[in-house]
Amino acid sequence: MILHVDFEHFAEAVKRHIKTPHAYVSRLESKTHVSAADPLVNVLVSASTLLGMEEAQQKLIASGLEASHGGWAEGGHGPSDSLGELPYVVAVGYRSGDEMPGVWLDAYAEIPTPGIVLKSIYDEFRQTGEIGDLAFEEFVRIANPNVVIVSPPEMERFLAEKRDCD
Repeated sequence: MILHVDFEHFAEAVKRHIKTPHAYVSRLESKTHVSAADPLVNVLVSASTLLGMEEAQQKLIASGLEASHGGWAEGGHGPSDSLGELPYVVAVGYRSGDEMPGVWLDAYAEIPTPGIVLKSIYDEFRQTGEIGDLAFEEFVRIANPNVVIVSPPEMERFLAEKRDCD
């Protein structure tokens, strides 16, 4: 079970839900992420802040927690699964057989190339039978795709702009 809280309430949540007073601190893009977990009871507490890593670590220590560099991962598969990490989001606009153009969305842990994205949409459409035995080059010619890749920093900027409007 994962509990996401505001950074200001992180230490309190850890003390309430986790028996160990140890937290991990990591940096991703413009945010510092903190996490604490008790794998025996399957509880993970997570928060993020705009504070720097050292300042966040000092605040955690001042609140009675031990703090080290690192972080818990949701699936235990490594950094691409860590909490708070934004993916690369891709959108492909394409000419479809319908009146409206098609839009295909996907997400990647690592930055994809437009070629990788086009191969992914092609493979999916082949698997689902949407394009039959059409060759890749012919698919690209007919679909006339437009690939857009949104990076994690761009997503953070978009989110910050929306927060500034509120």
